[in-house]
Amino acid sequence: MLPRPFNYHRPRTLDEAVSFMTCHADDVSPYAGGTELLLAMKMHFADYQNFVDLKRIPELRAIARHDDMVSLGALATHADIAVNAVIRDTLPALARLCASIANVRVRASGTIGGNLCFAEPRADPPILLAALDAQLYLKSARGERRVAASQFITGALETIRAMDEILLRIEIPLAAGGISYERVVHGHRTVAGAAVVLANDPSTSARVWVGCVAGCPASLPSAERYIAANPDVPDNALKQAIAADIGELDVIDDEDASADYRRHLALTVAHRAIAAALGRKVSV
Repeated sequence: MLPRPFNYHRPRTLDEAVSFMTCHADDVSPYAGGTELLLAMKMHFADYQNFVDLKRIPELRAIARHDDMVSLGALATHADIAVNAVIRDTLPALARLCASIANVRVRASGTIGGNLCFAEPRADPPILLAALDAQLYLKSARGERRVAASQFITGALETIRAMDEILLRIEIPLAAGGISYERVVHGHRTVAGAAVVLANDPSTSARVWVGCVAGCPASLPSAERYIAANPDVPDNALKQAIAADIGELDVIDDEDASADYRRHLALTVAHRAIAAALGRKVSV
C-alpha cells in the first residue's frame, strides 16, 4: 500500500523550515527518520499534505554536554546516542536503551525527536526521559518554548506539539544518584518498561515512571513517596505501593499482552528498576 500524494520540502536552515511549517500549518508534518510516520501513512493511518524534511539541518543532530546538563538534538538517531561518548559516560542507561531499540535499521534512521513526537504507546525513550526530568524545546514562528518530557505526550499518538512547531532538542539534567531502566520485550515491542532516577539521597528525590502499559508514560507517586520516606522500604511494602499506582492506569489490552498480564509485568519491571537504582537485590 502506498501513501497518498504529498508535497515534499527539504529546507537547509531552521529558519526556512519554520517558515514552511508556518505557511502550511493547517496540514503539515516534520519528517525526521520516518520509521514510524511513513509506515502509518502507507497504511493510511496518517495523512499529511505537506512534509518538511529536517535531515539537512545539522544543528538538529548535535549531542553535547554543558556543565551539569546534556543536550540531544531532536534528529540524533538512536544509533548516534548509543555510541556517543558523552552519553555513554554520563547517561549509560540511555545509551544502553537506545542500543537495544527495535533493530539495526530502525536504530540507524529513527530519531529521538521523531520517537517522542510520534508518541507510540509502546516506545521506550519517553519513559526514561520523563524520569530524567528532561526538557523539550520547540520552535515556531511564535518563538521557542520549553515543555517537560513528562507532560509532552498526552495519549496514544498524541502530544502537545502544535502543528507548526518543530522539536529542536532535549535537555537532560545529570542526576547524581541511581538511574535504571528495565523492560520486558515481545518480539521488537516492549510490553512494559520502567525507569527510576534517584538523587544521591533518595529521600530528597525519587522519580519512578512506567510506560508501554497505558496510552502514555505515567509516574508512580505512591512508590516515589514510599522510597523518599524510607529508602530501605521492605520489598512487600514497595510492591504494594507500586501495585496501587498501576491499578489507577487504563492499561492496554492487546495481542501482545492482556491488561492483567501487562499489570503484572509493569509491577515486575518497576520493582526491578527500583532495586537496580538503589543498588540492591530484591525478590521478584
